[in-house]
Amino acid sequence: MMSTPFGHGSSTRMADARALAAELGRRIAARPESEGIAAPYLALFSAQAPVEDAFSPPPLPETEVRDRLGRGVPALAPEDFRADPGALRRLWDEVCAIAARHFPDLAPALESIRRWPDGREDGLLSAATYYLRGEADLLAEEAGLEGSLFQFVLNNALHPFLRRYAAALAPLVNLETWYRPYCPVCGGEPDFAALDKPHGARRLLCSRCDFEWPFRRTSCPFCGNDNPEQYLYVPSEDGIYRLYLCDRCRRYLKVIDRRELVEERLLPVERILTLPMDQAARQEGYG
Repeated sequence: MMSTPFGHGSSTRMADARALAAELGRRIAARPESEGIAAPYLALFSAQAPVEDAFSPPPLPETEVRDRLGRGVPALAPEDFRADPGALRRLWDEVCAIAARHFPDLAPALESIRRWPDGREDGLLSAATYYLRGEADLLAEEAGLEGSLFQFVLNNALHPFLRRYAAALAPLVNLETWYRPYCPVCGGEPDFAALDKPHGARRLLCSRCDFEWPFRRTSCPFCGNDNPEQYLYVPSEDGIYRLYLCDRCRRYLKVIDRRELVEERLLPVERILTLPMDQAARQEGYG
């Protein structure tokens, strides 16, 4: 049993797909103008929920996990990832179908991606290993598939499994000592962050498994740039969101300032509702 508590004073927030779907649905109802952006992701959360409910990750040796973390290596090694192949394939097909419904111009490319696992025994589990190694683009290139779309489908098909891994492994992560720019659970990059109450400490959100961990507020998590003239942020009009821009690596990070809020916000939902910020950053040449 992996039941070791966090280090003193450490905590993390985890929400499963069912909770995320409920929260996103509530936010859409409160802001109907967001439905066009958020509807595909509401459908994805709803498709992920039963898969996540049914999945229990196989336990990993606690001593080995602690040793990895102590060396700065993520708890989940790519080759340790396990999932039910049938459940993964069904979700893969459903993710492709949802995306094709909402983005019909991408339907032909999505159909090629949907069919890619055909005849490949354990093809999706192998793809998961590539994904966790950060090499999914190589797999897509070899298969002649559109890389960013392949990554999108992989991310959404693997997300419910990785969220379960994150929930299971979270008790072994000491957040007081992990101030690295990659996720302590799966090694993923952040794609969202929050400034927490009361003093604005920053938490990063993993793009793969939704784990949250602390990181320095004044430096870029992608290249380490801490030059205040090269790492700046643009606030939203209401002051709730910030778009951090790094002029060294040309990457960006969306951030929500929880100090400006009374109610709690789920970061995976905020990631979706702030998609216009992604578009704005990319139009300015950040990626």
